[in-house]
This record gives sequence, C-alpha cells and structure tokens, in this order.
Amino acid sequence: MRNRFFGIPILLVVSGMFVLGLAGFLLFTTGNERIYSGVSAATSTPASPNTASSSPTRAGKTIYLTFDMDMNEFMYKKTVTTGEKWYDPAVFAYLEQNHTPASFFVSGLFAVAYPDLMKSLASTSEFSFENHSYDEASFTPHCYWLTALGNDSAKAAQIEATERIIQSLTGQTPKYFRFPGICHDKASDALVESLGYVINDGTVVPSDPFNTDTKRMVRTVMSKARDGATIIMHVGGHNAPESLFLLEQIVPGLKAEGYAFEKL
Repeated sequence: MRNRFFGIPILLVVSGMFVLGLAGFLLFTTGNERIYSGVSAATSTPASPNTASSSPTRAGKTIYLTFDMDMNEFMYKKTVTTGEKWYDPAVFAYLEQNHTPASFFVSGLFAVAYPDLMKSLASTSEFSFENHSYDEASFTPHCYWLTALGNDSAKAAQIEATERIIQSLTGQTPKYFRFPGICHDKASDALVESLGYVINDGTVVPSDPFNTDTKRMVRTVMSKARDGATIIMHVGGHNAPESLFLLEQIVPGLKAEGYAFEKL
C-alpha cells in the first residue's frame, strides 16, 4: 500500500514536466509563426500618411483624377481687370511630365477667360474636358454662398453654353456633368440626364480649396482610394494654393499602391 502511494508524487512530477514542456513548445512555434507571417504587433510599423503605403502592388486597379476649373462672375471680372490667374500652370506641367491622365470639369466662364490655356491642354491626348456649368451658379437653393438659378431654362442654358465653348476650344464633346458645389436634387438630375449627360459627383474629396492642411488632404486621398474611384481636385491658384503639393504626393503614392490613372 505504501509503495502505491509513494509512486503518485513521482507520476505527478513527470506529468507536470510533460505539460510544461508541451506548453513551451507550443509557445515557441506560435511565436515563430507570428514573426514569420509579419503580423507581430511589436515589429509592425504603420505607413506615414504622407508617404505611399508599403503594401504589395496589386495589378488592375484604376483611379480617375479630376479637376474642377471654377469661375464665377467676380473671378472673371478680376481676371479681366488685374490679370489674376485662377490656376497654377505647374499643376498642368506636372501632369504632362508624369504622363498622368486627367479630366477637367470646366466652368464655361473659365474657358472664356483662358481660351489659349484650353487649346494648349487639348493638344495633350491624356486630358479630357467635362461640363461644370457656366458661372458656378447653383442648381439648388442654399448651396454654400453660390447664387441659385431660378428655373430649368436657365439651368439648361448654362449647360448648353458650356458645352459649345468646350467643343469650340478643345474639339471634344463632354459626356459628364458635375454640379457647382455638388448640390443637386432629383429634378436637377432629371434635367441634366435629359441633356445626355452622366452625373459625376466624385468619390474622394480632399477639399483643396482654401485648405492648407496638406497632411490631412493626402491622408484623405490615400485612405479613401478604391478601384474605380474618382478624385476631385482643383487647378490651384489663389483659391487652392496647395493643389500642386497634394498632387505631387498622391500621384506617386497611388502608383505605388498599384493604381493606374485614366481619364473619364
């Protein structure tokens, strides 16, 4: 009887050593698996919002880079009287030098103010020109500080006038329409579509007008970019002073993420 009870502690000790050894083995193999898979929280480093992500490049992703060419009556008068340029030539130069396709949503009054610029840009096959109405008047009431158009006839006249101007200066017929301020309702949608246009509100909006928070703008684009997304930017100048810097960050960043730029 004594020998039987004497063997129990030995059995418990041996069993405990086996359990400890097994736990150590599992901990070692699990730790190695975490290290080799690259998911260890202790060793991972988040990508900076101002640089391209370090994730592997994936083929087949398309993104559309668009620019609004805004012009209202006040801006036009200032252009005529003082020669004010509501754009940054370096924005266009960057796109051309880096062979980056883009689409420009043109206010008719912008094209009237800068006809030579429009003709020059149209000589680049990587650019397309779309309709942004005529003078930034809103298609709905209470759209920021924009003056609202009163009826469908006035709205249609703005769209059709801009279409004729774009055709005459670029040789292209616009297919897409973007509402001033991106403010619209069902009635305005129906009117635009009846004129043969596809409405384009964009999907990624860094809000570069009157904005100097470049880190936030870059972060917005890089975090919201998706296959088939449309980015809305502006062409620089007094109202959008950081557009060029934003462009210089997101173009290489998105290319590093595997995106290919296309015009609409």
